[in-house]
Amino acid sequence: MSVIPQIFDKRPPFVRFEVREIGLDPAATEREGRPIPREVIMAIITPWGSKDEIEKIAEEWLDQIKKQAMNGQYSLEWATHFRLQFDEWKKGNELPREGTPIRTWAMIAHIEPRRRLQALGIHTVEDLAAIPDSGLGGIGLDARYLRDLARGWLTEAKDKGANAKELADAKHRITELEGTIERQNARLARLEALLDEQEAKEATPRRRGRQSTEQAGA
Repeated sequence: MSVIPQIFDKRPPFVRFEVREIGLDPAATEREGRPIPREVIMAIITPWGSKDEIEKIAEEWLDQIKKQAMNGQYSLEWATHFRLQFDEWKKGNELPREGTPIRTWAMIAHIEPRRRLQALGIHTVEDLAAIPDSGLGGIGLDARYLRDLARGWLTEAKDKGANAKELADAKHRITELEGTIERQNARLARLEALLDEQEAKEATPRRRGRQSTEQAGA
């Protein structure tokens, strides 16, 4: 039974892929002269907050959610992520689920709450923080504490991220100001050099004029 059925659309489902043998492969069976099973890659989809699993042929499901995303009926970001996840799975790689995994979250010291949350389909800190009051009853007596812990941790992480951005922006502005001051100083230095050069040129004819006058008087 779903813990939080009201807001499945606020967090992506948990998706994994596996190969299944479904019936026979007609072409391969005929070619080899013996029964050859048909291997199909299945997408095992667990909606957020649910323990129920929905099985779909991977390629068909991915094409379906892509069409839905293009029509605005499904998250384009999720559809893109699941396609990338599938491509990486075929290469032998696994992409992590979006968010901070509950199983490695250091704020929960004991393994029992982690196992309990994951069994309920709550796989990330973001999933836990998004649970409404109506969904707490299915988790246990410590449900509100765990949810508040998740919300506080995410808020703190967000604030730290905001502070880091503000610091980076401030450093960038300082660097820009330093560059502007440096360019202005260089410009002033060039202007001073030009003025000195101009004054030197203007002073030279006056000295020559005085010398000519003195020679004439002699």
